[in-house]
Amino acid sequence: MKEDYKVDPRKIHVDQRKKDTRRDAWDRDHMPADWKKPAPKSNKQISNAAPVFVFAFFYICILIMIDSAT
Repeated sequence: MKEDYKVDPRKIHVDQRKKDTRRDAWDRDHMPADWKKPAPKSNKQISNAAPVFVFAFFYICILIMIDSAT
């Protein structure tokens, strides 16, 4: 049967250890437990409504052209 090869932590040098420098790790380890990361404000709702505004603009233009033709 194969032995489980485990690394002895004492054999790992300090410069070989993986450092977690990601931003979420900093927030997790150094911020209070009840701290919530603020969500960035998005303009996605406005950009999703752009086709509706374009359609409404052309619809109103067509109504104005029909009204001015009579």
